[in-house]
Amino acid sequence: MAVADGRGGLRARFRGYSGARPDVVRLLPPETRRVLDVGCGAGMSAALIRERCPQVRVVGVEPSPELAEHARGQLDEVLQGRIDDPETIRALAAQAPFDAIVCADVLEHVAEPLPVLQALVGRLAEGGCVITSLPNVRHLSTFIALGLLGTWPARERGIHDRTHLRFFARRDILRLGAQAGLSARAERRNVRLIESKAWSLVPAKLLDFWPFRGFVTFQYLHRWVRADRGHGG
Repeated sequence: MAVADGRGGLRARFRGYSGARPDVVRLLPPETRRVLDVGCGAGMSAALIRERCPQVRVVGVEPSPELAEHARGQLDEVLQGRIDDPETIRALAAQAPFDAIVCADVLEHVAEPLPVLQALVGRLAEGGCVITSLPNVRHLSTFIALGLLGTWPARERGIHDRTHLRFFARRDILRLGAQAGLSARAERRNVRLIESKAWSLVPAKLLDFWPFRGFVTFQYLHRWVRADRGHGG
């Protein structure tokens, strides 16, 4: 099931949109048996999901035809289409419920994330969870661009990706989850002083405390359960 040009080739070809997400996969409960990976890219996280959840079946949704074709070599099934397309939602309704639904840097790409998230919650199995990763627009880079440079930082990828339709800080993320009928059970953060520079992780960690935490966090990751499950889960 390996992709012909290898992981390095895919990363180079599709830049940041096909890479595996070990930070996201670590939030999956190991007993998970059915995963829906929304925005699965080229399917590079599938191997990590199977390592963590050996009995898992992985279904993906991917809007790019080219990425979806690569993903079919990694996942058990791939639906090619946008998650905010009613046809895609109807196709998911025909699937068995999922133990975990992963939305890793997806919801900021849709015009109306709430109804999309609500529809996905409706596809959760009893006791299932939703895992989200969302960029944090409160990051220091936004203040530098707007406050010092006087311009919105539209870029090719990352927090200020040109294709983002919505922007979130932590409170916005928690509000979105609550409106979709979810309750956060775990929160993780990815920090960097300069989002695109890996070396800036070290100085970011030195500032990783209140009141600076929100300014060095470039992604928030959450594991959610249905709010009606009470305080269990």
